[in-house]
Amino acid sequence: MKLASFGKTHVGMKRSHNEDAFYRNDEIGLYIVADGMGGHKAGEIASNMAVDSIKNYILNQKKAAEQSIVDAIYVANNLIFKSAAANAHYNGMGTTIVSMAFNSTGAMLCHVGDSRAYILARGKLERLTEDHTYVNEQFKTGLITEEQMETHSMRNVLTRSLGFSEQIKIASQKLNIHAGDRYLLCSDGLSHMVADHVIAELGSIPDAVHAVSTLIEVANTNGGDDNITVIIIDVTE
Repeated sequence: MKLASFGKTHVGMKRSHNEDAFYRNDEIGLYIVADGMGGHKAGEIASNMAVDSIKNYILNQKKAAEQSIVDAIYVANNLIFKSAAANAHYNGMGTTIVSMAFNSTGAMLCHVGDSRAYILARGKLERLTEDHTYVNEQFKTGLITEEQMETHSMRNVLTRSLGFSEQIKIASQKLNIHAGDRYLLCSDGLSHMVADHVIAELGSIPDAVHAVSTLIEVANTNGGDDNITVIIIDVTE
């Protein structure tokens, strides 16, 4: 299996600083997007803390094994939670996480929060993650419609994130990988500003650098309400 990726982050049009963080490493097959939250720039600290913690845990093991990525996220959660408890300026900080770890037999996808993973294969876009948000819970129980989710005043309220509790529930799944598959990881600065059918169209641009840059440009053109981070991963063989 060979992987080729490109990632980029942008502050957006409304925010003064960027609370997103990301990491990509084609050699070991590890990819991470984190979207932080919290006052006093604590969101920026939480997202970078999560990415660095997960990255270092995996690099120390020299492989992105299935259980390793899950364990790495637990370690990151514990680190953020303890840091927030020890520093009043960091109180309440947290971050979403979406991460893929590839190996010779497939990939492990893990996420907490509303940063998303998609697969683009054979011209079709499929969302691989489910948002851990209040409005998604309301939708699943039939209390609101999908259309109401898009404009709901609480659509940014998370039901899960790293750092808010010592205990965290990580959503994980094993994926079968095929040559020609393209994966896209992003923060909600993309998914809230760009419709899925547009993500499918622009995300299919063959040149990953052009695809990522164009997706971010469109998110900003549509308002750029939040920080925007996108990673595209191509399985080349």
